[in-house]
Amino acid sequence: LPGVRAFADRAFENLLVAHDAIIESRIVQTTQANRRRRAEAPTDGSPTPFEVGNLVYLSTQNLSLPKGRANKLTPRYVGPYRVLKAHPD
Repeated sequence: LPGVRAFADRAFENLLVAHDAIIESRIVQTTQANRRRRAEAPTDGSPTPFEVGNLVYLSTQNLSLPKGRANKLTPRYVGPYRVLKAHPD
């Protein structure tokens, strides 16, 4: 059955080509996304300051939460909360 083997070989080669194309497109998309993120990031490496009126999430890491709940089931952040007063420090 040489015709079946040739068909299977072509199908496998097409699968490899498609796989390589998908990987290449993911690399291109990731590179472009990283460029956009770098362009929007502050140049001095400091976090962006909060301004009055912004909506922010609050970390639950240092909050006392109800007893009896497993930590892995509690949310990592709560909110969003509106910033009422901003301190530049």
